[in-house]
Amino acid sequence: MYQSCPLCDHSETYFAFSAKDYEHRVPGEWSVAECKACGFLFQDPIPSEKQIPSFYPPSYSAYGSKSPIRLLFEFVYFVDGLRAKALVKGSGRVLDIGCGDGSALEKLRGDGDWTLHGVEFDPVAAQRARDRGLDVVTGSLESASFPDNYFDLVRMGHVIEHVRDPAAVAREVFRILKPGGHFVGETPNVDCLDFRIFRKYWGALHIPRHLTFFSRQNLADLLKRTGFTQISLQPRLRTVGWSCGIQNYLADRYSLTVPPSGRVSWYLLLILLFLPFTAIQSLWGATASIAFVSRKSIEGNSL
Repeated sequence: MYQSCPLCDHSETYFAFSAKDYEHRVPGEWSVAECKACGFLFQDPIPSEKQIPSFYPPSYSAYGSKSPIRLLFEFVYFVDGLRAKALVKGSGRVLDIGCGDGSALEKLRGDGDWTLHGVEFDPVAAQRARDRGLDVVTGSLESASFPDNYFDLVRMGHVIEHVRDPAAVAREVFRILKPGGHFVGETPNVDCLDFRIFRKYWGALHIPRHLTFFSRQNLADLLKRTGFTQISLQPRLRTVGWSCGIQNYLADRYSLTVPPSGRVSWYLLLILLFLPFTAIQSLWGATASIAFVSRKSIEGNSL
């Protein structure tokens, strides 16, 4: 008997597969269930709030390590900064949920009249962001208790898959956005060939840190159900499904040694190898990562 779906609350779910942490070697094995109604995949049971911090080593890329994947994140932060500037038009109040050490927010400085805020559950990473002069709350979005209709833009870059209740988080984002404000972000996409091939080794699975696993349809449904409009989903050229999938397979089957950063020294070669194929996948919108842009209507009707 499995728990109800955390996305649609349907009671009929079934065991899909189990996986281990092949990147950071957190001990254990985690089960993934699938909802019979909407096809949503999620850890079952969802780990408790007390368990989750133990899944994140100090070398985790979002916390400031210099792994190859961290360098790629810097480019993503730059692109997200450009997108924020286009949506908010040079001034406004911006929130980054799961802001890590504040690198994404840092990209907005000096390019407009921004009021920058962040939320980060890891206290060390949050302090690094505050050391940069950023206004960052340690804890969850809900515990931050921001006012209604407060932000012009809220960003969740590869974070929504880390939260225990993504629907509750999306509702909270809707509440704190101003009417006409934008909710943007990015998350892994299981509706791709690399997931079908690798399954428990899939590079964007990142168990146990990822708690839920979206398809394009699941993500669109979540945003619609929580009140957002003008939803746009776009594929991103991330090779992680393939490149980290290969690494995970070799680590499990052939005892490949993965360093504390979670990536082997030749990981960039894997990225270059699979980038052309990922570009082809993007033509069908079926890469391992999808970006979303959505909006709270001007009327700002609450749910």
